[in-house]
Amino acid sequence: MKPPLARVWWLALRPKTLTASIAPTLLGWAFANAEGHWQPLPALTFLVGFVLMQIVSNLVNDYADFERGADTEARLGPARVTQKGWLTAREVATAAALAFTGSSLALLLLTQADGWPVFLGGAFCLGGAVFYSAGPVPLGYLGLGDVLVLIIFGLLGVSGSYGVLTHHVTPAVVLAGLSMGLFSAGILAVNNLRDRKTDVVAGKRTLVVRFGQRFGQWEYTVAVAGAFVLPVVAWAVMPEHPKAWLFTLAALPLAVKQIRAIWREDGGALNPYLGKTAALGLVFALLLSAGLSL
Repeated sequence: MKPPLARVWWLALRPKTLTASIAPTLLGWAFANAEGHWQPLPALTFLVGFVLMQIVSNLVNDYADFERGADTEARLGPARVTQKGWLTAREVATAAALAFTGSSLALLLLTQADGWPVFLGGAFCLGGAVFYSAGPVPLGYLGLGDVLVLIIFGLLGVSGSYGVLTHHVTPAVVLAGLSMGLFSAGILAVNNLRDRKTDVVAGKRTLVVRFGQRFGQWEYTVAVAGAFVLPVVAWAVMPEHPKAWLFTLAALPLAVKQIRAIWREDGGALNPYLGKTAALGLVFALLLSAGLSL
């Protein structure tokens, strides 16, 4: 049964995953605010543009995976609106184009104020959002998606959010961005673990398809555990914000619980851990932000 149209479009945006763009933005704000740099206009412009960029990625993925035959009735993941026939491929592609336009406008506004480094970073993000699933050789089909999300939703997300407010980037911000990127790599690892059998049929050569289920479980474990190891390293070797880093360890029990579940669950039972991993990244960002504010 088809849900109401508003509900269909809401599902198309994949709202549970949008914290992957919101969390690094908030963390960049926190680092900037801790140094006395805060301007609402560039901060909110970055947030809108970055979230729209993720929406582009989600919609293009919905459209392109259906067109390539990766999303079929055998799919184990959450409903995809194109595959279900709730929206036409043309409607989803048009929505992606509108989101791309909005994100591009935000990027141009930020570029006008902050120059070419911001433009290059934003263009890389928008290009990755499209070519992860689309184009003649989609990056996700080559097994490059894990590195791509680490860079976009981690390093560039935190550094960009911080940089448009301060006009520079520090090692501490880069390290925090790497932690956030590892959470996004964890989200993708869950997705690829769940879909590994249908991805083989569709010719989607993710790292899990290439190296197997055990690799995917270890990838998730190393990514999520690594996100918590980096703050300990920062606390030990960086003079900037030493105590703030330790706040993140409050979320460690939740991380351990999720890692154990990834080794236990398979198939459709992994679906909840997409949102849970995204939520874990948000909790991490909020805890570190709280530490920076004290």
